[in-house]
Amino acid sequence: MSRLTSRKKHLSNLSVALIGFAAVAQLGACVSEGNDPGIEYAPNMYVSEAYEAFTQTGDMKYNPGGMTMRLPVPGTIARGQMDYARYTEGYEASVAWTNPVSPTEANLAEGEFLYQRYCSHCHGKDGKNDGAVIKNSEYPPPPWSGYQSEYVQTLPEGKIFHTVTFGKGLMGSHASVLTPEQRWKVIHFVKYLSNPDAFQIAPEALGTEGGNMGAENTGTADLGLQSKGLEGFEMASIDATVYAGLLTNMRNVQFEKVRMNKIKSESHSNLDAVAAYLLANPCNVVLAGHTARDLGMDAIQGEIALKRAQAVKEYLVSKGVPEASIKTKSYGSEHPLASNETEEGRELNRRVEIYFVK
Repeated sequence: MSRLTSRKKHLSNLSVALIGFAAVAQLGACVSEGNDPGIEYAPNMYVSEAYEAFTQTGDMKYNPGGMTMRLPVPGTIARGQMDYARYTEGYEASVAWTNPVSPTEANLAEGEFLYQRYCSHCHGKDGKNDGAVIKNSEYPPPPWSGYQSEYVQTLPEGKIFHTVTFGKGLMGSHASVLTPEQRWKVIHFVKYLSNPDAFQIAPEALGTEGGNMGAENTGTADLGLQSKGLEGFEMASIDATVYAGLLTNMRNVQFEKVRMNKIKSESHSNLDAVAAYLLANPCNVVLAGHTARDLGMDAIQGEIALKRAQAVKEYLVSKGVPEASIKTKSYGSEHPLASNETEEGRELNRRVEIYFVK
């Protein structure tokens, strides 16, 4: 073997060794440790490139205008936002809109709170159009003397809702600061200021509309276990009509699908009505959780039902109901209201009921 050939072979072996050493070193560098993330090959595989929503780029050739995000289908309404899309007709057509929130004391009190926060600076504390904005001559007062005028007393609630939602004259829209339900509660207070003697307050126990705007009433007048007896407790007597209203409130309380013991915010007003009754009529109650018979979940039905009852108890206690007056119990899927063969029936069966005991 010539000296030149031998040298080439030596250099080749050295190159292989160096390449191998470099590869090992690089592989070692890939290992993350402490605050060192190591070397990342093809980092876009780990951290995807972020696009600004609805911007345009030539890469998105299948989307209209090269947008990075497709527009929703026309008429699409985000989950939980149906009430925002329900009232879209013009001012004159709004005369047909009726207030879906019951005029209970709790709803009226919330309406007053919201009114004082968002309306009194113009319309005044008592609706006499003497708020600070008007007194400071920043804006002229409305053409009517105040809420006590015949104009407001006879103004349909639907038209007031339209004005609050879309604005009218110098008054701007309040849709960005008040939910549809809150607007209806404010309107209750406006009508109360307009004519307190004519305003009729609904019984708290029967105020099932608040928090379920337009929702189908899933409660029934069936007194259930209150009339049949609750195992381990001596039942207390309660007016059947009042109890039917309370039971309807409870059966309209809904829970989230994933966090199955988390109460949906739109159900809070139903529980507010129950809390108001319990505060006005101190008594002992049992909150019993019920579930649907869902396939594959038999082993945890009782646990889910109990957690729902406990969630309702925590809410009522947060409203001032004495904790010692409330006990919780789980019935699992033992007492269904409807068939578990349909999703509608299962939804009815997922509930918490209230029972009055001695």
